Amino acid sequence: MPEHVSGSRNLGTVTRVRRYPVKSMAGEDLQEARVTFAGLVGDRVYAFVQKDNHSDFPWMTGRQGHELILFQARFLEAPTTAEEFLPAEQFAAEVTTPEGQMFRMDDAKFTAHIEKRFGKAVWLRFSERSQTDACPVSIFGLSTVSALSDETGMQLDARRFRANFYVRWNDDRPYLEDSLVGSQVRIGEEVVVHLVKKDSRCIMITLDPETAAPAPVVLEKVMRAHDGCAGVYGAVLHEGIVRTNDPVCLVN
Repeated sequence: MPEHVSGSRNLGTVTRVRRYPVKSMAGEDLQEARVTFAGLVGDRVYAFVQKDNHSDFPWMTGRQGHELILFQARFLEAPTTAEEFLPAEQFAAEVTTPEGQMFRMDDAKFTAHIEKRFGKAVWLRFSERSQTDACPVSIFGLSTVSALSDETGMQLDARRFRANFYVRWNDDRPYLEDSLVGSQVRIGEEVVVHLVKKDSRCIMITLDPETAAPAPVVLEKVMRAHDGCAGVYGAVLHEGIVRTNDPVCLVN
């Protein structure tokens, strides 16, 4: 485990900003995103909920149906960073299945398609607030992707970790983000994030983002060598816009 970060306030650079319009479906790269206390605007605003699941995790995700991560959602009129408050209709979206079939997100036929394909009774939930598992935003270091590639003997695609911000740290030690838990970082000129905890992982990281093929060794390595965690979660303390190539600086 790396020692606590000290010294230079500039820790690294955001190389990739990603948003996931539908929970557990494919994400999209952004040049810029408005970040609110609830997360990236447009991130995980749609989610399917299992009707017969009364546990503390009722979501229908790639855990239950691996191919869900291959569905590609897009907003019909993508939310812009110019507006702070958007009406619900601004988030109208359509989805393309892995076979190329297209549906409106709110079409009952699409819900029926999901139910038939995955054998689960579900209902569609919409919220302007990000429907994340734990915290509004997540951060993942590129050096951690490289280290896990070495550990697993696979060339891992960073997208399988489904983070919002991918960062190239100035200090390229793997798992550097772990040492930042408890600290605050400023991303770009405005956004301040308190890094709350490490990101506990599940079978989602075993799924190839291009094929949904599982590679159990990825989760096995994370469980055995890294206490089941990879990447970090954060709470947003100050809202604003984050852009690709923005600096990440230590606040405290």
